[in-house]
Amino acid sequence: MVLTGAAKGIGRALALKLGKSMEIFAIDCDEVALKDLSKQLPKAQFHYFVGDLAKEENLASFVAWIKQEAHFIDGLIHDAAIDRGGLLNQASYQDFMQTLQVNVGAAYYLVLHLQSIFHSEMSIILFSSTRNHQSMPNNETYVSSKGAILSLTHALANSLRTKARVNAISPGWIETAPFQFPKKEVALSDTDHAQQLVGRVGEPDDIYQLVDFLLDSQKSGFITGQEIVIDGGMSKQMIYHDEFGWRYNQN
Repeated sequence: MVLTGAAKGIGRALALKLGKSMEIFAIDCDEVALKDLSKQLPKAQFHYFVGDLAKEENLASFVAWIKQEAHFIDGLIHDAAIDRGGLLNQASYQDFMQTLQVNVGAAYYLVLHLQSIFHSEMSIILFSSTRNHQSMPNNETYVSSKGAILSLTHALANSLRTKARVNAISPGWIETAPFQFPKKEVALSDTDHAQQLVGRVGEPDDIYQLVDFLLDSQKSGFITGQEIVIDGGMSKQMIYHDEFGWRYNQN
């Protein structure tokens, strides 16, 4: 299985879970974090490549390395993502395009160049975000890329029909502090949890359970081209000033 963005956050959590039962070929630009991660997983199961997903030459080397080491792959998870802000911090055209390269373009490149070694039960999982439907100020680079992931998902699902299933996961608030490197501490308030319809903030294990399901063709073999939102119901709330404790501060 191929995993991008494995060094930190959700990607790191997935590597720690999936690396116990399957062989992983991971890529990230943080070599120190990858080395630390590799110490926690069996050497025969976890292989890593240090590279920048915005650079085509790094992607080409990563693909060549995978093809040299593996006869086939049965899963591809594109979790890597960057955020360069937007209008309010004067994010440049280069910032915008680099975000698209990492968050979207790298996924297309890997599918394009690895499809020759897809297993017959291939599952591709692309990470989007609930930000693809909602925005905040100064969020143009990130949300544009996450919206593009949805279109790429259903396009790939059509082009790869009968060859691979392709689905997108759109997480909401998933607290990844324990899976950062170095590990971070976070103190969540009762209000943080209460604003989720399920009564708690999401955890990486919530994402893992869905990933594990989508990778299993026996359980999810009839699902492709879909966006699956996993946000505790947060994006389904109507929010108005002075209702349910919400207050709008214009400043």
